[in-house]
Amino acid sequence: AAGRDEDCLTLTIWAPTPGSGPAPVMFYMHGGNMLAGSNVMPLYDGTVLAREGIVLVVVNYRLGYLGRFGHPALSRLQADEPLVNYGLFDQIAALRWVQRNIAAFGGDPGKVTIVGHSAGGVAVNYLMASPAAAGLFHRAIAMGSGVLIDRSMHYRESLPRGLAGMSSEAVGREFAAHFGIAEGPDAQVAAALRRIPWSRIVEYQQAKQRPFNPVVDGKVIVEDLARVFERGAQHDVPYIGGANSWESNQIAGIPLIGQWFLAGALIEGLSDEDLAPFDDQWTRIGVSQRWFAEGLFLGPTRYLAKQMANVRSPAWLYRTDYQQTAVRGQFPGSVHGLEMPYVFGRLDEHPEYQRPAEAARFPPSAEDLAWGDTVRGYWVNMAKHGNPNGPGLPPWPEYRPETDLTLVMGTRFTPVAGLDREVLDYLDRRALVRRKAYDAVSGRR
Repeated sequence: AAGRDEDCLTLTIWAPTPGSGPAPVMFYMHGGNMLAGSNVMPLYDGTVLAREGIVLVVVNYRLGYLGRFGHPALSRLQADEPLVNYGLFDQIAALRWVQRNIAAFGGDPGKVTIVGHSAGGVAVNYLMASPAAAGLFHRAIAMGSGVLIDRSMHYRESLPRGLAGMSSEAVGREFAAHFGIAEGPDAQVAAALRRIPWSRIVEYQQAKQRPFNPVVDGKVIVEDLARVFERGAQHDVPYIGGANSWESNQIAGIPLIGQWFLAGALIEGLSDEDLAPFDDQWTRIGVSQRWFAEGLFLGPTRYLAKQMANVRSPAWLYRTDYQQTAVRGQFPGSVHGLEMPYVFGRLDEHPEYQRPAEAARFPPSAEDLAWGDTVRGYWVNMAKHGNPNGPGLPPWPEYRPETDLTLVMGTRFTPVAGLDREVLDYLDRRALVRRKAYDAVSGRR
């Protein structure tokens, strides 16, 4: 297992045997809720991808409060500098390193695909929206990205929406109070914050978790994520987005008392109208699980794919609905990240990498491995050609709002028109209603 250390900003690189010219690059950002994870986890072994002609770069970035921190004292002292999104700054710095250096490893700096799962998928979407990342990548794959389309978090403005409405500065004030740092001269407060040992910060964040997605800081992220995509200001590169049919498994495994408190935090500030599609499970926990899956993952993933119609580059949308043969039928659908270890392709040697844990007790079947080869084939083609389609793979139509075709990656790979359209359209409409209300509160026209 990876250790913990503040000196963590490293890359791991796998490269194919030198052959016929520069190889395409996959730049992978790990998941872990932006609180955990490391590029040295055995799962992120690039041997198979390198064998298929890919240079794989797996990046570390600062996590938790070290990777996303705001405080009014810092905002005033560093008013001319980018603020808060320190983990995102790390990813951008690593992409710049790749542009300068990847040719030495046989990689093509003109064919860089950013790829991420979960928190890494969130990072992909925010890098798509960041002017600071312009020209640093040429394709994007966002896997299991949980974002909001009504509003991103902001570093300064808090709005009435529970944890999702807290500004970075509000979270920073809470943090400072915990460590006994009183209000005072900005330089004094900043010095006191910087004296806190990183190990104590990590201990605190384990006890007091807050959302650590990127925030609107006005410089590196200049506007709410969905608004950037809506006005066609995202980077104009081929894009894959997708999520899984049972994303709420992330909540289902939490002890009941934990689910109860988390449920309140997830749906705080949402109206009865917002939650109306979920009235078939009208309990605090049941509703929050469905809101988490559909309101945070499935709906926004499709919404961002829709907004790719505002640029010239194509988009493809997927929904994983596969269950391994050993556990098939035991779960409501595909768990969060089921497809991710198959992309790395080491499961014949390491079945323990499978998700969920119940499946990891069994070696993957020939059917499982063939399914994973297909998924990985799409990803490799995207990195090589800017299009996931290729010989021997089931056709994957581009996503366009008028056709609304999602590739369902189940026991077969089947494009489905209008997948969950009624609920997802409703969630889109409600998100825009909430956005209008938030704009009124913040004085935005």
